[in-house]
Amino acid sequence: MRAWKNMPGLLLTLLLVLPPVAGCSKETTPAANQSGVLTGTVRLGSSVPLWMLHGTMTVIVYMKGTTSPAYLPVAISEFYHPVFPVGFRITQKNVRLSGIDLKGNVRIVARLSLESPSPLVSSGEYTGMTPGEVPVGGPPVTLTIDHPSSR
Repeated sequence: MRAWKNMPGLLLTLLLVLPPVAGCSKETTPAANQSGVLTGTVRLGSSVPLWMLHGTMTVIVYMKGTTSPAYLPVAISEFYHPVFPVGFRITQKNVRLSGIDLKGNVRIVARLSLESPSPLVSSGEYTGMTPGEVPVGGPPVTLTIDHPSSR
């Protein structure tokens, strides 16, 4: 019983010694991008059928090649059964080609695709992209998936 008498003093000591904890979750609001990082949000256009939400959304980063003026896909991030709006963050870890550094100006494409074996739900693919180049490490971008794409 004597141990219980000292309990309020022990609790008070712990409260004064331990640092305050604000919460369990990190803040997810992107402020400004870091160098070598692309962040943004993908939204779904009103013309996209709702059954497409059972598909896969892919965010692809395209860069101009050093020996070619064509844009090449260099980084990818996938989201299965996305819940829109979807926030994304692409870093050097998402680059799929060796020897490529994520830097400079890029184009970003968001693609929502669904392969359906059912006759009740049709397969399809819809895309959205940046209107031009965006800088790596620049402000967050917003993409809207709203265009049907041909396969």
